[in-house]
Amino acid sequence: MPTDNVGNLSFEQIFKPNIRFEIPFFQRGYAWEKKQWDQLFTDIKEQILEDADTLLAVENNEHFFGPIVVLGKENTDPTLQRFMVIDGQQRITTIYLLLALIKNELEKKVHDSHEASGYVNILNNLIENDSSGDDDYKKLKVFSSKGDRLPTFKTIFEINPRSPILTADVELYNPETNNVDRFRRYVEKRLPKDFPSVPDLWKLCTALLKSLKIVWIPLKEGKDDPQAIFESLNDRGMPLSAAELLCNYIFKPLIDENENFEDLHNNKWLKSIRTTEGEHGFEEYLRILFSIGQKKVIGKGRKVYTYYKNSHKPLSSNMARTTIDDISSSLPSYNVIMNPFKHKNKSPQINEQLIKINNTRMEACYTYILAILKYNNLGKLDTTIAVDLLKETLILLVRRKYGEMSTTKYDTIFPNLLNRIISEPNPVLAMQDFIKKEGYWISDQEFREHIVNRPLYRERDLLFTRMILQEVDKSLSTYGQLPDYTTLGSVEHVLPQTIDEHWKVYLGNDLNNTDLPRFSNTIGNLCLLSTPANSHAGRDPFESKKADYSDVSALTKDIKGRNVKWDISQIKLRSEFLCTKLLEIYAWKV
Repeated sequence: MPTDNVGNLSFEQIFKPNIRFEIPFFQRGYAWEKKQWDQLFTDIKEQILEDADTLLAVENNEHFFGPIVVLGKENTDPTLQRFMVIDGQQRITTIYLLLALIKNELEKKVHDSHEASGYVNILNNLIENDSSGDDDYKKLKVFSSKGDRLPTFKTIFEINPRSPILTADVELYNPETNNVDRFRRYVEKRLPKDFPSVPDLWKLCTALLKSLKIVWIPLKEGKDDPQAIFESLNDRGMPLSAAELLCNYIFKPLIDENENFEDLHNNKWLKSIRTTEGEHGFEEYLRILFSIGQKKVIGKGRKVYTYYKNSHKPLSSNMARTTIDDISSSLPSYNVIMNPFKHKNKSPQINEQLIKINNTRMEACYTYILAILKYNNLGKLDTTIAVDLLKETLILLVRRKYGEMSTTKYDTIFPNLLNRIISEPNPVLAMQDFIKKEGYWISDQEFREHIVNRPLYRERDLLFTRMILQEVDKSLSTYGQLPDYTTLGSVEHVLPQTIDEHWKVYLGNDLNNTDLPRFSNTIGNLCLLSTPANSHAGRDPFESKKADYSDVSALTKDIKGRNVKWDISQIKLRSEFLCTKLLEIYAWKV
C-alpha cells in the first residue's frame, strides 16, 4: 500500500488499492522503445527467473528497478488515491501495460488450464479500478493526458471507453506511431515464444509484481515544485527533447490558471508537430521561427528551449497563448518553404522563387524567408516587394554558392534582415546595401569568373546543378516552348568524366593539363539529357554524341551546332557564352 514515506515497494503493493497514477502534462508520452524493452526482459530473465524453479524462489530474487517519485493529489473521492508521477513514468507504464498483456494471454488459455482463470482474476484486480459512472477512463490505474489514454485502455479492455473525452483522444490516436501500440505488438510476439505456458506466464507475473522493487519517493503538494524536480531528474533516463521541454514550459502558466490547455495542446501544438514538413521536423521549425529578429540563428537541440525560457521569464498565460498561436499560424508558411511543390503559396510568383531557393539548399536563409512570408500574410509587406526580396535572396545564394564562397555570416545576416530594411523607402536597395556592408556582395565580374572557372557539376548538390542548367536552357529556348524538365533529370558531360582510349588520343596535349578535370565539370561541358539518353551517350566520341543528342533541350541543340574539336578551349568559350545568360538570369535589381 503506497504511503507518505520513502521506502521500498513492489508493483503488487502500488497497484493493489483503488488508485490512479496520473502522468502530468509536463511529462512526455510513453517513449520507451525496443532497446529498453529488450533490457527489461533480459534483466528479468538473468536477475530473477534464471535458476528459480519455484514461485517462492522467484519472489526471493529481488531486483531494484529504480525510483518512482510521486506527488499526492487531493481527491473528492475517498475510495480513490491519486498520485502525480514526477519520475518513473516509463517504468510504471511499462509494467502496467505488460501485466495487462500477460492477462490477455492468460485469458486465451482458460480452457486449457484451471489456474489461468484464477490468475486472470488476480490481475484484473491489480489492473482495473472498481469504478462506475459515465467515464470508463476512471478504471485505469495509469492515466496519461498526451495521447496514451486510448491505446492504454484498448490494450487492457480491448474496446473503446465510454468517455466525454473519447472524441478528442481518437483524433490524437495513431496506432502506427503510438508507442503503447508498438509495445503491445512487441509483447504479443515475445510472450508466446519466451513464456508459452500458464506456469511460465505466472512466473513472469510474480517477477513483475513481487521481485521488481522500486524506491517509493512521495512529495508533498504545495511544498515541492513537481516540474522543477522533474526537469532535474530527467537526464538520467531518456532526456526530454527541446520540443518537449518547450511544451512543458509554455503550457505551465495555462495549467496553473486552469485554462483549457488540452484543447490548445491537441488542436494547435500536436497538430503542428504532426504536420511540420522537412526532415528535421518540428524542433527545426521552432528554431527557425524563434530566430526571426534575433542577432543570430538559435543553436540546435536544447538551445532552442534555453533561448525561449531565458527570453520569457516570467512567462504569462497571455504570452503562452500568443506563442502557441504564432507557432500554429506560421507553420503553413514554413511548410511552403520546405515543400513548395506540395503546399504552394497563394502567390504563384512567390511560390516560383521559393522552389528555386529550396533548390539551393541554403537553409540558413529560412529565418528571413519565413519572416517575409509572415509579414506578407499579415498585410505588412506588399506581395510585389516580397517577390523582389525573394529574388534578391536567390541571386545572393546562387552567386555565392556557384563560387563556393563562405556562408558563415548567413547565421547573422538573415535573422534580423527584414527588420533592418522593411521601413526603408526601397527595401530591395536597403537589402543590397546591407549585403555589401557585410562583405557578401558578389559583383558581375566575380560571378563571371566563377561561371567560367568553377565546377557547376557537384555530385553532392545535383539539385543546384540541374536548376542552373534548366534556367539557362529556358533562356536559350527561342520560341518559348520548353521541354518537360522532369524527363531531363540527368546531367550529361560532353567530355566524359572517365576518359577512354579514344578520348585520350582526341584530346592530345589537353590530356596532360592539370585543369582538365575542373573544366570538364564547368557549365561549358554540361547539358541536360534523359537518364536513358545519358547512358547511351556514355563515352562516345564527340561527333557520335552530337548525332545522338535530341533537339528537345536548347543546351543539346547548342552543342549540336558547334562544329569544333571539343577541348578545354571550346569548353571555356561555351562557358563564357552561357555566362551572358546567367548574368541576365541572376542580375541584381537596379
